[in-house]
Amino acid sequence: MSAIDFTALRRSCAQALAEDGQFGDAWVRSAFEAVDRTLFAPPRFWIKAVREGGGFPLIDRDTDPEGWARTVYSPGCALVTQMDDGATAYADGAAGRFTSSLSELRVVARQLSHLGLERGHRVLHIGTGSGYDCALIAERTPADHVVTLEVDGRLAEDARRNLATAGHGGVRTVIGDGERGWPGGGPYDRVLCTASAMRVPPAWIEQTRPGGIVLTPYRGLALVRLVVAEDGRTACGPVVDAMTFMALRGQRAADAVEMREIISATLSESDKSRTDVDLSPVEHELGAEFLLHALVPGIRVAFGGQTWWFEAHDGASWAAWKPDGRVRQWGTRRLAEEAAQAVTAWQNAGAPALTDLGLTVSADGECLWVRDPEGPSWRLRAAA
Repeated sequence: MSAIDFTALRRSCAQALAEDGQFGDAWVRSAFEAVDRTLFAPPRFWIKAVREGGGFPLIDRDTDPEGWARTVYSPGCALVTQMDDGATAYADGAAGRFTSSLSELRVVARQLSHLGLERGHRVLHIGTGSGYDCALIAERTPADHVVTLEVDGRLAEDARRNLATAGHGGVRTVIGDGERGWPGGGPYDRVLCTASAMRVPPAWIEQTRPGGIVLTPYRGLALVRLVVAEDGRTACGPVVDAMTFMALRGQRAADAVEMREIISATLSESDKSRTDVDLSPVEHELGAEFLLHALVPGIRVAFGGQTWWFEAHDGASWAAWKPDGRVRQWGTRRLAEEAAQAVTAWQNAGAPALTDLGLTVSADGECLWVRDPEGPSWRLRAAA
């Protein structure tokens, strides 16, 4: 390991990120160049590339130190550090549900650039993981101004050690449910979540000062930047980027039912119909895809050749749509009709891009809007 120049790798990665326009705020690059990410990467992790024969490749520092170091500083590679809440052992070709990771560096850089973090700000960070994001934040604002919450005690203990080793032991690492926040460190100027919220917890808004910002991935695809209102209970703001993160542990859905056998068994009894609504924008337009998932909770979409499949996570319904308008559907929900209503709503709103959308969170629930809170809007149902 001593022959590997980690500083050179870090600088080369920073330059690649800069040339790709990922550093939207100058302090983020400075922090990136100051923090050694190898201090936060475990000796073994998986990468999100299906291994020949199935499962995911395991990168092991002991057997391939150079490959490990290059992967740690690869701009577009997420390092999966845990599967199935730690129940899946580290092994090459293992498969399971990803439950913790170090996000892609380009995603980390973009997300922090949207935070508007200033020196002296108090920050609540949700989803500690290895502690890497907290170390970057602590390069901008004092470490003792940062509280980070991690629901997994083992991960939290590892993060504490990592942060201390990196010189940021002043960050307060708390084992707890991120949805509840941590009022003891507030009021916060910034709340940053590095997991996807299917609904924005009221505690985040209540623990943020009026005018402060809550920045969180939302419903699996969007990054929303919410400004807390003077009442301290309402927050509103735009979608600022497209980002995919693992869901908050307390909000994640049950594993989706495998539909192949269900579709095969129910195909003969499915209903046949036609629709004039072109559903293809959900494959090509992020705004349409996001609105579909926001307005039709509990759905997944698979694009297969000349057929689009819409499947309910619980396995109780499915629909198939072809570009010529033919539809087949089965189950307790009319998923093709729900999808058509969502796409029609998107079209009627002017076919907005993802970043044309915004969110208002209040005691009455969550409301998605187009371009302006007073523009076209939809009251959202609870995410499934």
